[in-house]
Formats: sequence, structure tokens, C-alpha cells
Amino acid sequence: MKKCLLFVFVAVFLPVFMYSQQDYSFEEILVRAKKEIDTLCSATFAGRGYIDQGHIKAADYIEGRFREMGLKAIVGVKENPDYKQPFLLNINLITDATLIIDGDTLAPGRDFIVNRFSGSGNLSGKIADLGYGITAPKKPLKGKIILIRSGFPPEIANDSERLKTYQQVANVNDRIGSLMEYNPSAVVVIEKKLTAGFSREQYPIPVLEVRAEILPAKMRTAELSVKAAPTQILSQNVLGLVRGKIHSDTVVIICAHYDHLGKLGKAVFTGANDNASGTAMLLSLAEYFADPLHQPDYSLLFIAFGGEETGLTGSDFYANHQPMIPLKQTKFVLNLDLMGNGIDGIMAVGGIDFPAHFQRLVSLNDSLKAVPVVRSRKNAPNSDHYYFLQKGVPGFFIYTLGGPPHYHDVNDNPSTIELSKYAEIRALLLRFLETINH
Repeated sequence: MKKCLLFVFVAVFLPVFMYSQQDYSFEEILVRAKKEIDTLCSATFAGRGYIDQGHIKAADYIEGRFREMGLKAIVGVKENPDYKQPFLLNINLITDATLIIDGDTLAPGRDFIVNRFSGSGNLSGKIADLGYGITAPKKPLKGKIILIRSGFPPEIANDSERLKTYQQVANVNDRIGSLMEYNPSAVVVIEKKLTAGFSREQYPIPVLEVRAEILPAKMRTAELSVKAAPTQILSQNVLGLVRGKIHSDTVVIICAHYDHLGKLGKAVFTGANDNASGTAMLLSLAEYFADPLHQPDYSLLFIAFGGEETGLTGSDFYANHQPMIPLKQTKFVLNLDLMGNGIDGIMAVGGIDFPAHFQRLVSLNDSLKAVPVVRSRKNAPNSDHYYFLQKGVPGFFIYTLGGPPHYHDVNDNPSTIELSKYAEIRALLLRFLETINH
């Protein structure tokens, strides 16, 4: 009986012991992760967006890290391979904005942002308050700055039957679109939370979003300026390969997007959790497997995708147009995004689609006690795994649960990221990737 108990003890705790002996300690892993995140969120990279060449500087940095580790370049011709895979993306590029309400100058990023569909303009005038903007306006709006609120008034929000009748205007951008026929000069939207993003399309007028807490009960005038233009940009994915020692022609892809939202005036969207944390995890896993002591059976292709925030542009290009290793030779895709928390567990998007792989992940977590729970969802177009899974390549998009709520806003910065289960999740991912070989 004592021998059986000893065997169970060793079987359960050996993986953690193994990594503490052959790898960095958990404390060292966190120190290194914080250093990577701080670097990627520094002013040098300008929010890893499309102003001040942020996305190019971030790609250069990742390429340099791949070179340091000894990862193999596989893009381009064999005689002169490259780490970077270029692709074109189209976005409505918003470069600057100002907003003054009743004489008070608001701070970009903190007090207001520009709606991703916004057009350009420079104007001032009186505000026409349309409430929630869910019904047709009763007064002429031509040339006016109109004000609407996201969400619904309590009498509708709390009535499920009435709410059904307004589903066509549930999204505030649907309301804005319907108001265009009245020819306003600009739209100001009151939001509970500012959540920035990119779009390929553009309204003909400026549209700004303002945080509700900073506004007076009644607003009379606004002065605003927005610079925005549909723009085509040459961006890039960054690829590095670790050759497998047995099945070198078969590859497992480990990926994370490095791009984020860049800048709005002086405001910088640093994207610590989304997705400096995932990029840091990608680099940490690459460093581990690049060590000859940890050479995998299958080849591992590490991809730092660009253009995720512009509609999965970089991963779409790789999966649907230029896979550097044929997808039929791709055994699995592991996409890492939002790695900064984990106190409430992790989610595996694609776990429902590939139950055998998911059960293996759950069993490994049960042994390692890495996170409280591993949850699953169906494949969805919410990160760079999507097109691979759509084409039948098994894979997961792993993101962490719990922690600070900052997302696509200026508060997602290194000071608010917790990395509460980062080292434990890394150990779980290492075991998961190694067991793909069996």
C-alpha cells in the first residue's frame, strides 16, 4: 500500500519538479515575462500599431529574439531566407483627435476615443441630444452635432419583450448608420466603457465616444477635430522554426499576435495583456524548445502574427494564401492571447471541436494543478487560430480568465497586469506540447 501511494505522489508531482530542475524557476519565469512585457509596451513601440512604425519596430524586436535563440528562418528563397512574411492590410487609420465639451478639453484615451468607423472633420456647434438614438429623430439634424447613448433606457433594458423589438439597433454603430440619412455634421456617443478598435470602412463624418462619468448632465456645445483616412499598409508576420528530431516535416504551430491599437494623439494603447503577454509566452516557449536539451519530436513553427487587431489579417494571409509549411503537414495550432491573468482558469476555444485534445489538456491540468479550471468553447473568429481550425487543422486558442477587466483601452498597461498564473500556465502548455508527440 505504501509503495502505491509513493508511486501516485511521484506521478502527480514529477512534471513540476522536472521543469524546476531543467528550466527556469517560476520566479525567474515571471521576471523574464515582465521584462518582455515592459519592453513591448515601452514608448519605442508606440502601442505596436500603425503610427510611428510601431508594428515594424515590434516585428524587428521579435525577429531579433528569434535570431538570438537560433530559430530557423523559412520565409522566401532557400538561398536567402527571412523571418518576416509581408502582407497588405487595409484600415481606417485614425491619427489624431481633439474634443472640447462646453469649454472643457477632454483627454484622448482617458476621456474619449474615436469610433473605429469615424471620418475626418474639424467643426464646432451646438449639440442635439437624441437620447439613446433608437427612434427616428423628430427635428431636422442637418449640420448638427448629435449626441446619443449606447445601451437602452431602463424601461426597455428591463423588459425582455420590448427589448426584442429593438434588436436591429442593439449595436450603437447600427444606430449611427441609420442616422446618416439625416446628414448630421458629427456624432458623439456616450459610453460606459471606452473600447477602441480598427475598421476597414469609414463614415462620412467624425464620430467620437465619450466616457459617461466625465460629462455634465446637460451638454450644450462641442468643438472637435478628427484625422482619419482609409489606408493600405504593408505589415508582416514573424516566423521562426525549431526542427523536430524525428518528424521534421510535420509541424506544430505556436502563435500569438504582437500588434495592438497604437496611439491616439498623446494617448498610447500599450496592450500589456492584449497581447504583449501572449507574445512574451510565445518567446518563452520558443526559448525553451530552441534549447537542444528540449528539442521536440515534431517541428515547431513559432509565428508572431501581425494584423490581428485589423480583422485577423496576418493569420488569414498565412492560412489561406501563403502557408510556409503546407497545412496538411500541420499537426496542431496553439494560439496564445490574453495570457496575463488566469486566477479563474483558462478558456480553450476549439476545445469543443477537438474533444480528445481538450481532454488531454484537462488531464494534464488535473496533474499539474496549474489553474482552477480549464473551460472550452467552439471555434470562433476571435483570434488567430480561427482560419486554421476552419480548414480542419486541430487547435486551441488559449486565453486566461479573471483579473483586471482592461481591454482595448489605455488602462491595459504593465502596471495593471497580474500574471497571476503565468508560470503555471507555461508549465501546462509545455507538457501539452510535449505530449502531442505521443
